[in-house]
Amino acid sequence: MDRYEELEQLLTQALSSTAEPDEALNQKIKYRIKESKTMKPARKRIAVAFVAAVIFIMSGSAFAAWRLLSPKQIAENLGDKALAKAFDSENAVLINKSVTSGDYIFTLYGITSGTNLSDFRSSIEDIHPDRTYAVVSIEREDGSPMPEVSDESYDETTFIVSPLIKGQKPWQVNICTMNGGYIERVVDGVHYRIIECDSIEMFADRGVYLYAGTGSFIDNQKVSYNEETGEITINADNKEAGVLFDLPLDVEKANHEKAERYLEEILNPASNP
Repeated sequence: MDRYEELEQLLTQALSSTAEPDEALNQKIKYRIKESKTMKPARKRIAVAFVAAVIFIMSGSAFAAWRLLSPKQIAENLGDKALAKAFDSENAVLINKSVTSGDYIFTLYGITSGTNLSDFRSSIEDIHPDRTYAVVSIEREDGSPMPEVSDESYDETTFIVSPLIKGQKPWQVNICTMNGGYIERVVDGVHYRIIECDSIEMFADRGVYLYAGTGSFIDNQKVSYNEETGEITINADNKEAGVLFDLPLDVEKANHEKAERYLEEILNPASNP
């Protein structure tokens, strides 16, 4: 057995613990989207506008090793075998990029989009069956572990992960307004999260970002929006950790008409019964 195989075996054993989690942990890692017993929703809060609360974290000691895991392996160990299969298909986009900001290192492993990709379903999929999934993690730069999901200190620092669309104000179009949610798990001080939202492929010709940072909402203190170009950038004056990933989407999958109808539904809900 070579060094890589030994490492992979150790990682598999770590993720495949037979220990029975307590009820608090079980409740934390269950899906919720607009209803209980499904996917945990992105939180809504009015700051400058609506926003989503999402993200996950990685410890320094485990970081180098865990980066060897694929989105498929992470999905498997978060209990979603169907999604693991989706991340093993040719439609998945593997990224494996890390960016450091503040006290954290944010890693985006990959994304995939389609219908019926997850073992965890909710009623929202009857309305918006095309979904996008992204696998992310966060580690503390100093290598200290993140608290377990069941720890009382777990919610002391909040994180948000959200897709953002070029040409759309981030506080109006984000994971919250895009019917998003997440599933998460902390292993050996590393916090993994899989986020889900309505498919972003229809925006492929416009440009799509994935934002990850501390805090519980997105506003113009975290990111800057250029009204003329539609570009979204990290606010240079932002005091919190925050990064933007450019998503390498296939422009041939863009659907301008569908995207316009979708944005109308989001931005003008009163006119859509």
